[in-house]
Amino acid sequence: MNIREIAKIAGVSPAAVSLVINNKKGVGEETRKHIISVLEEYNYTLPRKINKAPKHILFIKYIKNGMIVEENTGFVSSIMDSIENDCRNQGYDLSIIISENNLENTLSHINYSNYQGLIFLGTELESCTYPLLEKIPIPFLVIDNVMPNFNCNCVVIANKEIVNQAVSYLASLGHKDIAYFRSDMSIQNFVERSESFYQACNKLNLNFNPANEFLLTPTLLGAYNSMKAYLEKGAKLPSCAFADNDTIAIGAIKALKEYRYKIPKDISIIGFDDIHFSAINSPSLTTMNVPKKLIGSIALKHLLNSIEDPTGNSIKSHIGATLVVRHSTCEYGFNIE
Repeated sequence: MNIREIAKIAGVSPAAVSLVINNKKGVGEETRKHIISVLEEYNYTLPRKINKAPKHILFIKYIKNGMIVEENTGFVSSIMDSIENDCRNQGYDLSIIISENNLENTLSHINYSNYQGLIFLGTELESCTYPLLEKIPIPFLVIDNVMPNFNCNCVVIANKEIVNQAVSYLASLGHKDIAYFRSDMSIQNFVERSESFYQACNKLNLNFNPANEFLLTPTLLGAYNSMKAYLEKGAKLPSCAFADNDTIAIGAIKALKEYRYKIPKDISIIGFDDIHFSAINSPSLTTMNVPKKLIGSIALKHLLNSIEDPTGNSIKSHIGATLVVRHSTCEYGFNIE
């Protein structure tokens, strides 16, 4: 009995039968089971499955001091979960190595022959350490750091566009004066966000007084203590503020509430990332939702393409965000009891 005859009996196309016989994708699970049952009923001998050698992807979680990677709750873990899930669907195992401020040593002790490719979390990676990645002998990709002037594949946050969205939203609410809750720790993402913030203020004719730039430690407790120190010195804030990330915004809000600021009546605050705490904070935080799972999925897709064709050009993909309006912002002058 040939493929056409089997297809006719099963009520499917010959192409679908061929895909099932050759164990290829492109056929739904129920249809696949139905075709197999017909093949077995008519004693059609299926080709032997060839046991393929296991395939492995390595994920390196680099931590310089942990303030961003460890404190930005849920952000990194969501990306890693997405990569692990997609690896499984693609027939790859994912191994994870944590490198704590000793990258050169970490890279030198990896047996690269065990892996087909590598994904590197570059959130806290400094430019002076970029050249260390040149020693990686297998296809690799960096996430969460655009790696300026360094030739490699990257999947990163579109900081410029997202900051402009956030600040534009505050302007649309009628605010004229703005504060900047800026991280006192410099990483590539924050460098891009600060540049974008100043540009957005100029573009939107928002009044930004340098005295309203508050340098805050990018941890919940650190941001709280930093903002509290400013308030103890008598700092006065304008009607709205943009924060470099949600962690900073949430820590600052706690300090402001202790000094009897009503949010958003006295000051509207918008964050960046949409971490889990943002939705349950009091008040819940208006923020920019960065699609963490999408970052992971696109990262793995680009890496697998590089594994397939290592000679291809490097790609730097920028991922946008969606405004999530909650209760930490309101129209300028709006009276909230």
